[in-house]
Amino acid sequence: MAGIRRVARIDLEALASNLAGASASFLDARADAYGHNLALVGPVARDAGIVRVLVSDDRDAALASAAGLTPVVGRLAPPDVGDLAGAAAYGLESGGRPVMTLVGEVIAVKHVGAGAGVSYGYTYRTPAPTHLALVGLGYADGVPRIAGGRAHVAIDGRALPLVGRIAMDQFVVDCGDDPVGLGDEVALFGSGSVVPSAGEWAGWTTRDALAVTAGLGPRIHREARA
Repeated sequence: MAGIRRVARIDLEALASNLAGASASFLDARADAYGHNLALVGPVARDAGIVRVLVSDDRDAALASAAGLTPVVGRLAPPDVGDLAGAAAYGLESGGRPVMTLVGEVIAVKHVGAGAGVSYGYTYRTPAPTHLALVGLGYADGVPRIAGGRAHVAIDGRALPLVGRIAMDQFVVDCGDDPVGLGDEVALFGSGSVVPSAGEWAGWTTRDALAVTAGLGPRIHREARA
């Protein structure tokens, strides 16, 4: 499935704003800045007055050093860490601006009748004739399988349910009477009027919002939001 759009857009202005509000000198940047890409996050953190970052491994330590930050490698924060900017810096707590918006694309659309089974095991059957959209993201990209039948996504300004089981490379959205188009952008979480937040995904998947973003896979391209 090479060439399918799988993008995490990183809003660096939102990050800078969140860091300014945190008034911290130490950033929790473990797990590649919790999936936000330390190479993008590091320079913004430095310019916002962050001096040291907590990182998971030597690779991220090198990225931090290249950004002019002092890395501290470890699974736990040292006792002298002081004010540590974590979830709030990434907009994953109430009041912060979302830094990451995760998007995929519609790769197929199909009209089906009532009672059509969806995905493996047919755990979802359409209650009425509808349009189903196949989206090119799956659990191999870090989309939690438990979200099937619980989450919704945003397509063309509409909140639509994610139905059936999430497969390795794709999931299905029930679009109702109004079909979507091939190549239409699908927002899983981030910023926007009907786009779910990472916090909502945390609730749907019974995990921490930081774990939701940190678990995204390498096929998802991280880029600075234009």
